Formats: sequence, structure tokens, C-alpha cells
Amino acid sequence: MAVLDPAVRARREWTEAGRLALSALAWALYVAGWSVAKALRGVRWTIAAALYGVGWLAARALWPAACWCGRAVALGWREGSRPSRP
Repeated sequence: MAVLDPAVRARREWTEAGRLALSALAWALYVAGWSVAKALRGVRWTIAAALYGVGWLAARALWPAACWCGRAVALGWREGSRPSRP
């Protein structure tokens, strides 16, 4: 077994400590990114559900009402365009 110089041993220990610190930093950044992505996914799904609800409401209630109003205006226009009889 070879005996290492104390300076070489200290350099190796600092290298190991540096690798450990970089690994911890990388893990922390990974967890932060993962957490933000999950949170934004939840926000995205909430916004998508709200927009889907608005679209469903428009297709289910507002569009038929707009069609009915358009037909009523067209009928009123025709009735108003007819010559009046005394």
C-alpha cells in the first residue's frame, strides 16, 4: 500500500467535497425545475378547464340565443319591409 503525500490527500478530499457539493446543487436545481413544471402544469390544466367551460357554455347557450336573435331580426325586417294596408 502506497503512502500518499498529505498535500495530495488533501487535494483529493477537496475534489471529492467539490463533487459532492456540485451533485447537491444539481439535485436542488433539478427538484426546483421539476416542482415549477408540476405547478405550471396544474395552472395550465386549470386555465384549460376554464376555457373549455366557456366554450361549452357558448356552444350550448349563447350560440342558439344568437341564432334566435338573428332570425327574429330577419323576420322583423321582412315584416317592416312589407307595404302597409290601410
